[in-house]
Amino acid sequence: MKYIFFDFDGTISDTYEGCACILKKTFDKYGVDMDESEYRKFIGPPLSETFIKYIGKDIAYEAVAYFRQLYVGEKAIYMSKLYDGVSDMLRECHQMDGIMTAVATCKKHEEAVHLLGHFGVEGSIDYVSGLVYGERETKAEVLRYALDELKISPKDCVMVGDTIYDVEGAQELGIDCILCLWGFGDYAAISNDNVIFRAKTPYDVVNYVKENFADN
Repeated sequence: MKYIFFDFDGTISDTYEGCACILKKTFDKYGVDMDESEYRKFIGPPLSETFIKYIGKDIAYEAVAYFRQLYVGEKAIYMSKLYDGVSDMLRECHQMDGIMTAVATCKKHEEAVHLLGHFGVEGSIDYVSGLVYGERETKAEVLRYALDELKISPKDCVMVGDTIYDVEGAQELGIDCILCLWGFGDYAAISNDNVIFRAKTPYDVVNYVKENFADN
């Protein structure tokens, strides 16, 4: 059995518009002068990591709470959309013999579960491990929690994601990674040894998983 872990932001869903809108309001509130052209690199890694760096360690989690309040309260969470072909990708991988589909994300766990339902793709996902503040925040921590919960080995897993955070988080645990080229990553700068395939489209992921991991 092979477990395929999909990232959420930048892999399953284009969440830029909603996240960028609330990032601007949060940076403005805390007096951070940040060019909006920089926002893409903050979508994917834990917000706490970004806010510790740019707002300060002492009030980073206060800023996270402010962001989350606006993100849900102002319905920016619904400004995201599935990338073309993602629904097919999840469904087809889920239907393959010998494949279990999962989500491993630094998006808040409850938000990831809610949006999978909102997009109507929850039936194509067998398991979700999302961010829980104070318990699991980095991609490696989110993945390690899943491995422990499912009682599986890193060699039985593949991470599908779009940024260096997905690649390095997987690499920390000895997990191979399929790099998606349609999200928020700086792809030219990613050359980690655990990247086994670069997928230009969700259909490339389907074909690679079918040819390399599914039971024939």
